[in-house]
Amino acid sequence: MAARKAMAKKTPRKKTPTKNPPARKSAARKTPAKTPAKGAAAKKAPAKGAAAKKTPGRQYLRREDLGAPADAFFAQQPPERREHLEVLRALVKKAAPGARESMKWGMPYYELKGGFCALYTSTTYAALSIMAPPEKLDDPEGKLEGTGKTMRHLKVRSAADLDEASILRWVKAAVAHHS
Repeated sequence: MAARKAMAKKTPRKKTPTKNPPARKSAARKTPAKTPAKGAAAKKAPAKGAAAKKTPGRQYLRREDLGAPADAFFAQQPPERREHLEVLRALVKKAAPGARESMKWGMPYYELKGGFCALYTSTTYAALSIMAPPEKLDDPEGKLEGTGKTMRHLKVRSAADLDEASILRWVKAAVAHHS
């Protein structure tokens, strides 16, 4: 018997696979094996735990003009649009005298407690973006453009589009909305 024990220690037993393994008492529910997707629809499952790689967030370049005074923006505009922009600028300052004017997103941006309007240009017009829901902006003539929930635009293509009373009313409504 001692010889058998000595031999058992020296020669490891080979386990032969069985066709039908014995059922376990706490057997988990078997799920069918998934076949890998083929072609363009194949996606690799993301790694979990320590194997997951940390990828840095997208890096955006900070605009050089962010927070800068807006005077340079007005100076570089073509004369026909600069005239309209200057009128819009004066009306915004008249409607909200304490507003801070600075460059944001490449355009003059006006804010008190929150941003309420901005000026921008296109190749054919100057524009005033009014940041307020359309129900707060009284516009019976339909001069404001846009379909968004929080903003409308006044596009000034000629001096006739500069209705001082309406612009003052809209800017004051935007200021009230953000106060």
